[in-house]
Amino acid sequence: MKTAMREKQWADKYPELGTGPVPAEPIFSEEYFALERDRIFRRTWINVGRVEDIPEAGDFFVRDIVVSGVSLLIIRGSDDVVRGFHNVCSHRGRKLVLEERGSCGSSLICPFHSWVYGDTGELRHVPDEENFFDLDKRTLGLTPVHTDVWEGFIFINLDAEPRETLRQYLGGLADQLDGLPFDNMRLTSTHNVEVHANWKVVQDGQNEAYHFPFQHRRILDGSFMRNEKGHCRYQDVNLYNYHSVWSCEYPQSQKLTPLRVALAADAIYTPLFHPRQMIGKMDHFVVFPNFVILLVQIGLTTTYVTYNLWPLAVDRTIWEIRMHFTEPTGVRERLRQEYFKCITLDTLQEDMVAHENVHAGLATRALSHVILQDDEVPLRFFHKTVEDHVGFYQKA
Repeated sequence: MKTAMREKQWADKYPELGTGPVPAEPIFSEEYFALERDRIFRRTWINVGRVEDIPEAGDFFVRDIVVSGVSLLIIRGSDDVVRGFHNVCSHRGRKLVLEERGSCGSSLICPFHSWVYGDTGELRHVPDEENFFDLDKRTLGLTPVHTDVWEGFIFINLDAEPRETLRQYLGGLADQLDGLPFDNMRLTSTHNVEVHANWKVVQDGQNEAYHFPFQHRRILDGSFMRNEKGHCRYQDVNLYNYHSVWSCEYPQSQKLTPLRVALAADAIYTPLFHPRQMIGKMDHFVVFPNFVILLVQIGLTTTYVTYNLWPLAVDRTIWEIRMHFTEPTGVRERLRQEYFKCITLDTLQEDMVAHENVHAGLATRALSHVILQDDEVPLRFFHKTVEDHVGFYQKA
């Protein structure tokens, strides 16, 4: 598929989204943030990691989700099932596990009174059990949270009765990416950055290519297809229930630096992603609310990068960045991967500065609305989806 250079095409494709300005208040409103906490982060499916994070029985990691006020224990049981529990002892509520990750063997022991839990969550042993009143261990296992896995990605839902299964929630996005060989790539680096900006500002800053020729002119010059005026254009934009994807095409000819020539020597390129699964050379999938899967198949590099945006407060966000590559077959391939990683991190550093400046500007209340152009349609859809969940403006 060729990149379509026609102007204002996405408003024609998605007329229901409109073309008007978008309210700025949700960026800095404490009231709006409280509603997001309750109606989004406590009621939707949230990615917390991958199955490779806990490859063996008894392996676990702890995910503290500040915005939801919970600490979760994600563990692979001896039956090979991945489960999620509140990281809370059923006796008197002590936080059960303090380590970020590890292996418990087949049991977890609360340091307070040595209550013992199995790796599938059941309560196995209570010291001085006979001195309790009507204690039934069968009802006092770890408190579970709804947990499911799609293509190796682990999701949790804090709602007591989720209105949709994970598969129903992902909808067409899962249909698009089913079977993609995520498990053929290994996690090579993780970066956690605290950004002084609302989580939606960070999402917005990553969710469009309009800024590429300007903010990233030094790093990404000539990296993506542009029209005759030098503006980036998407290859396609698709919306799935609550989620979205936009895609950019890579120019056939690009500037070759001596470093690029050296890194490409003797390389044999074998695409890893199937054409059915990728729209272009860089596909940016937003999994609502706070998860991004970035598929990249550019030049000799195949990778996927994920972002998790973890709100700490209305004006602070942890931006978790994880990069995955195939196992390198030689030194040059390893260097190509490091080169891509460095370019990406330099680019995201520029983005982080922009995120903080955008939030600082909007927090002054100087603007009541922000204006979006046609290629910012993913932002328009994202903010509509947030509001559909929150219902802030429907109360009037």
